[in-house]
Amino acid sequence: MKEAEVVATGIGIMGPLGATASEFKASWEAGDRAVRQPLKELAGTPLESAEIAVLPPFDAAERLGGRRMLKYMSDAAVLGCIAAREALLEADALKRFTPERIGLYAATGLAAANVRDVATMIEESIDDQGEFSCQLLGTRGLAATNPLISFKILANMPPCLISIMEGIRGPNLIFTPWEGQAGAAIQEAWLAVRNGEVDCALVGAADTASCPSTFVYLRQSGLLKDNEFPASGAAYLVLESGASARRDGARAYCAVRRVEMATSESAMHDPLSERIGRTFAGAPAILLGLAGLCHWNELSVCGADRRELHIELGQA
Repeated sequence: MKEAEVVATGIGIMGPLGATASEFKASWEAGDRAVRQPLKELAGTPLESAEIAVLPPFDAAERLGGRRMLKYMSDAAVLGCIAAREALLEADALKRFTPERIGLYAATGLAAANVRDVATMIEESIDDQGEFSCQLLGTRGLAATNPLISFKILANMPPCLISIMEGIRGPNLIFTPWEGQAGAAIQEAWLAVRNGEVDCALVGAADTASCPSTFVYLRQSGLLKDNEFPASGAAYLVLESGASARRDGARAYCAVRRVEMATSESAMHDPLSERIGRTFAGAPAILLGLAGLCHWNELSVCGADRRELHIELGQA
């Protein structure tokens, strides 16, 4: 079977430089940097002066068509669902392709919980010596927790909610939690379209590295250096064949010529990090979205897992 030309026809981005792909592109080309601030949750700790990137204001209910699903959604799910919907709407993918022929290939960051959501569970799990007790977690902590918390903690829930809300029923692959896994998601989506396994692929990632608990872990583990700052962000793209784009008159931002993954012994490099912060799993998708919008010829990123992604692009 002849390999298909793969093009990007929809791009959605949500991050520190903008709440939409067009806003993000404009800010990037203007040379803007993320607004930064300390986390109030870490006041009085050794990390009280450390800063995170701040997201621009946005109305999640308006972007997602209501508040009904928000109670099930983590911050990563909100960002991912917004970016995915923007990409799908722009490509008109849900009208042009049957749900069973749309694949979903996604990466997620570390599982994270909002402190407000788990405070009671943690308090009920502390023993008389002031230590966290797994036994008390089972006997008291979980009983004091809203059962819906699992929807907000499970790392695979952001892409799961995307598939539910958008009605995507094709093949799916989920990767977690670093840049290399997001690169693998992009590679699998590209291959699926190129080889005709799907008619259309929704591919991307959402990560909330600026979540207080995640931020603390990243600093303690050495994955986030003292001179680096974390950012939350998401990006999704619609990939399809050049033939289907031309058939339907869909705008093609770029052709994705080659996607390569390799183990790297070199130091981490992320072109986004100095300006918007470390988005970890979100970085490859955001970079690919920017590459399509800004007409880059190639991009590369190597993250915490020392897996390097290299993508060659061209005109559609």
